[in-house]
This record gives sequence, C-alpha cells and structure tokens, in this order.
Amino acid sequence: MRLLDLKRKLNISIFTGNDLIKIFPKEPKSQINTQLRRLAVRGDLIGLKRDIYLFPDAKIDEFVLANKLYGPSYVSLESALNTYGVIPDITANVTSVSPVTSKRVVTSKGAFLYSKINKNLFFGFQNVLDKSSGLYYQIALPEKALLDYIYIRKVKNIRENRIDTSGLSTKVLTKFSTYFPKWVREVLNHE
Repeated sequence: MRLLDLKRKLNISIFTGNDLIKIFPKEPKSQINTQLRRLAVRGDLIGLKRDIYLFPDAKIDEFVLANKLYGPSYVSLESALNTYGVIPDITANVTSVSPVTSKRVVTSKGAFLYSKINKNLFFGFQNVLDKSSGLYYQIALPEKALLDYIYIRKVKNIRENRIDTSGLSTKVLTKFSTYFPKWVREVLNHE
C-alpha cells in the first residue's frame, strides 16, 4: 500500500486501519498498521489518536472530527448552543455528550470534550452533512442542546448565563424536558 494508492482508493479524508483492511483485503493487518505508522511519522498522514488518521491537506469540520474521535456521541452543550445562536460565547474546545463516559481527547487539530449523559437522555440529535468533506456529523437539536447544558453544567438560572431562548420551540422544549429530572424543568419555567 503506497500513499498514492491510498489517496486514490479512499474517498474519505478521515479513516481507520479497519477501513483500509476492507480496501486492501490481501494485505495483512499488521502490515497495514506498520505502513500507517510510517506514513504518519513521515508527515504524509496525521495520526489523530490510536487508529484514526487524516490526510494533512484535508478540509474537515471539527464537528465531524468530534464524532469520529469518540462514539457514540453528538455535538451539544456550548458548541451546539453557540452554533444555533443561543449563547454568544465561543468555546475553545468542541463539546459533545456521550452515554459512555466523560473524556477529553487532545489532538493536533484541537481539544474535544465529551460529557457523560444518562443513556435514557441520549436522543434529540440530527445528522448534518459537512459539505467540505462529504461526511456527516451528529449535533443536538437546539432545544436538546439547551436541556443538556442545563443538566450537565448544573445551570440554575438561564438569564445569568446569557441564554437567548427566543428562537427555540417551547413545544419541543416541553416534550424533551419530560425525560429530564424535575429540577431541569423548574429552571426552564423560571426563565
């Protein structure tokens, strides 16, 4: 497997060793892994974390990276709220939630924070196409991102956190909030 073969046969910019095993079935897994490490050492690939690689010239959204680096997860909390214009603050790290565990992943492309959420609350997200890479990422709906934010960050007062709920659907907020503890609904009601 040469770099030119790799670029020619791959139609995605972020991939794993297992992706390559499917593309090059005649090459042993150990040989593929050795070649990937060598390409990364030479700078022909960026090793984001164990067994996840990216071409150096790839244009890929950080939300796609967040989903690929740790899963299952979806972008939520401050990152999603800022994207939707619900909060004015821009975060230095991409924030996501996962039903598995809380985790921080630091790569050459940035830091990604994952907050654990109860698996019963792992819903309310959508798939969005990143046009530059052709890959999808999952992001919370704005109402779900707000509920995740209140719940995970233990927000007690929406006004103090400069949260603009004017563009959110009260119907969706009410529906989603029934799955959260009572105190989260109380924070919403005291807005």
